[in-house]
Amino acid sequence: MIKKILSTLLVSSVLFVFAATGSYAERPTLNFGVSAAYGGYQASGSESEGAGVGQEINSKTESGAFGYTSIFMEATFADRVTIGGSWMIDEVDTPITERTDAPNSVKDGNNEGTSSVKAQFSDLMVGYVEVNIWNGLYAKYGYMEMNMETKESLHTDSSYPDHDLDGSTYGLGWRGSFDNGVFIKTETLMQDWTDFTLQATGATGTDNNNSISGSLSGAVATISIGKAF
Repeated sequence: MIKKILSTLLVSSVLFVFAATGSYAERPTLNFGVSAAYGGYQASGSESEGAGVGQEINSKTESGAFGYTSIFMEATFADRVTIGGSWMIDEVDTPITERTDAPNSVKDGNNEGTSSVKAQFSDLMVGYVEVNIWNGLYAKYGYMEMNMETKESLHTDSSYPDHDLDGSTYGLGWRGSFDNGVFIKTETLMQDWTDFTLQATGATGTDNNNSISGSLSGAVATISIGKAF
């Protein structure tokens, strides 16, 4: 419900500002800066192993806290609406998770051994709109894309492909400006990522029928410093 309200508010405000400024008659303010983000995430996933009927299904939910930095550039119209984009400049690695399967846990495949898996996230790009509500307080809504690189060592000799995640982010922020054009922003944002399913390749004794599915969500706090021109 909150996401729907914010989306409606942002779209309506963008249309209002574009009409009020006479089709870009007023030159927008350009903003450039850097952001630091830190947040808590929850990931849920399940893996199906084995061929045909009788697959073994293992599910798990993990949570953790991660931080990253981004650069951004924006255009602000009539001191009311800001349209921008940000790019993550580092990478985020998850801890290594291990699982040991007992002999004969899958009737139709060789499923004995220990597997380890981790993921690396990079190239997070966000396109967003911010709407000034009152006295520096603004609402924000954006579309996200990010690369997820799987790094696994599986006893089935299978592997999973890398995947591009997409999702939406939304929340509230506050901006304070100085006379020289320098400004700071703080934000509290939700991140909702689209669920995904990956098919394994190269599995030994399982007819390459292993697969994983997962979901990811998080809440992030950011602080930014920038310069307006």
